[in-house]
Amino acid sequence: MWLKNRGQHQEEYFLPDKNDFIRLNLNESAYALPDWLKEKILRRLKEADWHLYPPEENSHLLSLLADYINYQPEGILLGNGSNELIQTVIYACCDSGEAIVTLRPGFSIYKSVAELMNIKVFEVALREDLSFDLEEIIRAAQNARVLFLTTPHNPTGLALKAKQIEKIMAETKSLIVLDEAYAEFAEETSLPLLSHYDNLIILRTFSKAFRLAGGRFGYLAGQPDIVRALKSARLPFSVGLFQQIAAEVLLEEKDFILAEVKKIVVERERLFHQLKTLQTFKPWPSQANFLLVESSRLSALEVYNRLFQKKILVRIFGSPELKHRFRVTVGRPEENDFLVKALLEIEMEVKDGEKS
Repeated sequence: MWLKNRGQHQEEYFLPDKNDFIRLNLNESAYALPDWLKEKILRRLKEADWHLYPPEENSHLLSLLADYINYQPEGILLGNGSNELIQTVIYACCDSGEAIVTLRPGFSIYKSVAELMNIKVFEVALREDLSFDLEEIIRAAQNARVLFLTTPHNPTGLALKAKQIEKIMAETKSLIVLDEAYAEFAEETSLPLLSHYDNLIILRTFSKAFRLAGGRFGYLAGQPDIVRALKSARLPFSVGLFQQIAAEVLLEEKDFILAEVKKIVVERERLFHQLKTLQTFKPWPSQANFLLVESSRLSALEVYNRLFQKKILVRIFGSPELKHRFRVTVGRPEENDFLVKALLEIEMEVKDGEKS
């Protein structure tokens, strides 16, 4: 009675109440932080003033982030995960009845937040080969306040090239939000464009490369005047002591983190080539920490159910374009080997069923 109708039909994330599943469904890092890093975070946290609200302007953390992305600290805003910052951008930029543009299939949070605020959502479909339809993106953006683009894209893993992004920037006046959640796994970033365009915001998260999905920390970068306005729309004290201290420590140890990211990229390519040896399943090239896999004989839901019985979780979607496609997080080598073995077993079961 009291809830908005839209709020009762949002897509939910599913996690079983069991610890013996191989979780390849949420694009988390397959690797926990090592004990020495956790202990460094805990020592720093023990010294903090827990009885006080966390700093809104953490100059040390902002300086570390500025050094990491080679940008000015005044143009960086912290968030309780990048999801909060997506919400903040929409709150700050859109009134009821106005519109945003997203891609379909794509990350569901943009649409979920907008619809709860009675904001229209124009969804631009990817082409049949899952590539970006630049002309249609530009056309749709002419009538929208904000254009959200994820690169590398979720769930395809394909990335926009710098020339494509600059073409979009040059031909639209909308605020453009580039969600670079998977940038550390990709070949390039759009951060250098920040100094050339006033209407550009770049979102980042610590949930993927920095292994802090449980900590909920993200940030955005943009022109300082835009960042100041966005800060006024964000809830106060939303980024707690733990998030801030953990982010500081991880940035201080960024060389270790980025070296580990390279290992995941190598494992991604190994998994890609292993999956290519299967006949029923086709992986798509990716610049993220996941692969999109197409099934020629079974629906994605059927694959999901069969893998679930083998205690493997993968991600499936309600979008009709992905009826026969599912997403797989790059896990540890032994997890990926178990996945490939399970898919090969499913492939053989299907072939045997077709013969009988």
